[in-house]
Amino acid sequence: MLNFRNEWSKLIQKRSTIVLFCLSAIFPLITGPIIQMMQNRFGFTAFDGESFPLVILGLAVSVYLPLILALGISDMFTGEQEQKTLSFLLVRPVSRFKIFVSKIACSCIYLLSLLMIVFISSMLTGAIWLENFTLHGLILGFFAYLLSWLPLMAIGLMLVFLALWFGASSRAITFSILLYLVMMAISYLFPTIAQWLPIYDNSWYQRWINSGFSVVTLGRTLYLLSFCTLFFTLGYYKFTTKEY
Repeated sequence: MLNFRNEWSKLIQKRSTIVLFCLSAIFPLITGPIIQMMQNRFGFTAFDGESFPLVILGLAVSVYLPLILALGISDMFTGEQEQKTLSFLLVRPVSRFKIFVSKIACSCIYLLSLLMIVFISSMLTGAIWLENFTLHGLILGFFAYLLSWLPLMAIGLMLVFLALWFGASSRAITFSILLYLVMMAISYLFPTIAQWLPIYDNSWYQRWINSGFSVVTLGRTLYLLSFCTLFFTLGYYKFTTKEY
């Protein structure tokens, strides 16, 4: 617990983290008025206050949040290795398992914070600028953002494992971005193969909204949990055997 507070304090005090939190809040606030002006100009309603948060979520989970997560994970692991701060942390009377778990827990809270910031901002934008803002849309949007946490965290744990192979954060970030772009291309070109990748579940919340609890959603849930467990184990093994 003590090391988690230390990791979270380091992350939240970084200028890049504050900037990304601000950008996450500003993006929906800017998008809402633009959409409203376009709808008024062309005389049709494509998005309303109820659907707007889900539109923003679709953009966020497809492009924005995975890349931001890759940046934070790279800085948390390879960045500290470059700055020689991780080696000082390892000499403390804290096991490597606790250090690794605290970093993963910090990544989980960081991702959840980003999701909630985007959710609150998109909800406020929908309520202020767009019509048909309802309580049903508020509840639906909240659960959609919560559901998006698991597939994004599956991607994050995979990126943790890959980041541990690099000694420089710049190489880790570059490789993570390229890997994610390749997975996106595979999801469009080879849908059958994409089912074995966590990026296939970027629209996981839509399956829950459309189908609710079913055999399909249960199967994908178990798959994502297994994927997280696998890469958590591989990442921890690499973290314990790596020399700093």
